[in-house]
Amino acid sequence: MGFRLTRSYNIVITMFVKRKNYSAMDFFVLAMISRGGLHSLYELQQGVGLQPGGIQPVLKKLEQTGFLKRSEQQKRRRRLMTVTSEGEQFLNDGWRECLDEYPDAESILRATTVAILMGDWQTACTYLMGMASQLERNVLVEPDKPPRRQTWSPVDWYESMRWSWENGRRKSAANAFREIAKELEDSKRS
Repeated sequence: MGFRLTRSYNIVITMFVKRKNYSAMDFFVLAMISRGGLHSLYELQQGVGLQPGGIQPVLKKLEQTGFLKRSEQQKRRRRLMTVTSEGEQFLNDGWRECLDEYPDAESILRATTVAILMGDWQTACTYLMGMASQLERNVLVEPDKPPRRQTWSPVDWYESMRWSWENGRRKSAANAFREIAKELEDSKRS
């Protein structure tokens, strides 16, 4: 069939993560604790669906850098978390750094939420619209297909299905980001 799907990662993302070593998740967790009112692992799990196994390395890193402090165990084995003054300064000064191109929708939504938590609704809307445009630019060009579909091999079918899925996913995500941005803009007008 002659085409292969490849992931298109922007080199800026890789350089950003390696250079800064802070992801959308790091900023998201700090902002949720500092401004979102979620102060325990349980609240992060219940409020925004973060799973303990996935969030523990983030919490450990934020604690080791001095941005986050966890209390001793409270009732029901809960440890309350607070953002330190260094963490607040880092969040205030650097939160825009998390507004980057990510290959997954979850990171984009987390970065958008950081902008909202920081009180910058316009930046959140602009960021989402930019990510929608980026996704649309990455829609794959349809490959030349053999004229007789019955001659396709299972590999050809798989490639075709993956192509259809990936393009549909990108278009759907772009539309969803635009709808969310419009809802954010509308909510700030009323």
